[in-house]
Amino acid sequence: MSLERMLSIPAKKSVPVELYRPFRRLVATKYSESHAQKLEGVLETLNKCRMDMVEREDLSLLMQRDCLIHYFKCLCMVEPLFANISADTDHIIFVWYDAFNSEHVSSQHNSVKLEKAAVLFNLGAIYSRIGASCDPTTALGRHFAMDAFNAAANFFLKLWKVFAKEVSATLDLTLLFAESLHHIFSAQASELRLQQQLGYNDRDTSSAFQQYDSVYKLYLRAHDLIRSDSAAIKHVDYFDQTMVTHLSHKARFFYGEALRRQSPELELPGLVQSITLDDDTESVTEKLLRGICCLTSLLPSCRLDHDADSFREIIFSSASKPGAKDLKSHTLTSSSLNTALSRS
Repeated sequence: MSLERMLSIPAKKSVPVELYRPFRRLVATKYSESHAQKLEGVLETLNKCRMDMVEREDLSLLMQRDCLIHYFKCLCMVEPLFANISADTDHIIFVWYDAFNSEHVSSQHNSVKLEKAAVLFNLGAIYSRIGASCDPTTALGRHFAMDAFNAAANFFLKLWKVFAKEVSATLDLTLLFAESLHHIFSAQASELRLQQQLGYNDRDTSSAFQQYDSVYKLYLRAHDLIRSDSAAIKHVDYFDQTMVTHLSHKARFFYGEALRRQSPELELPGLVQSITLDDDTESVTEKLLRGICCLTSLLPSCRLDHDADSFREIIFSSASKPGAKDLKSHTLTSSSLNTALSRS
């Protein structure tokens, strides 16, 4: 699995619904024909944008984005009218399928809250696909991708903080998913910003540690949110069985990069280079054990790493093999290593 991969998600699907006639009839009946005529432009745009959003599969990602934005603005303008729509004569049924599993569907009468939440989700999804379609190996492509992932994160933030609280729909519109998607795309935008500012091979330990640690925490939070709910795990796996593992690998990678910049002595090349041809067996052993001791004392703090105990057993079993008897007389004995590890 490539760490260079950037995640994106599909947009929610819906079914066509007529909006122009019921709203125009409502305004003409409740207010006047002149009011209905003044609103015709808005109602026509509202109806056309939704039709294009649902039925036009030939639109580019940028045109889909513009269509969603125009539709959301028009929706906000006519939102007060939804309260006056007659459930008997002019009822409007909004149907939305889950983005991750189309077998799950939500259908609600006159629910502008569901409609707005679904549109916000789709704006985030479209921006995620725009970001994933950019070439991160070039400065311009990285810049466009970073902006797109930031936009996606902001739309899912609004969904999480405001709109998801007001709807009862499919699992993709829940608070858990809105928050996890916000963190995923925030992490990807931050990762690209880090590449732009520092690059993966940067050795500035002061600022680099904080930035790598920040990206690690975003990926970890997204991973933990999904892993905390069995239904969420199954839901994500139905769409992409590698997604959760990808988040885990990303978090591990940035955790390791942050540690390298916080503790330069963990660098394996640096540890090997410190061993010279003039060193005797005991000196080589001491340097290796000192590095291993430092590494294993930090591993348990990584919540995604479950192999610290196994790693310790490997160290001690290696120390007990023939040829390692000199360790007993060395100043850094296996017992002192055990003491050091127990304090971690």
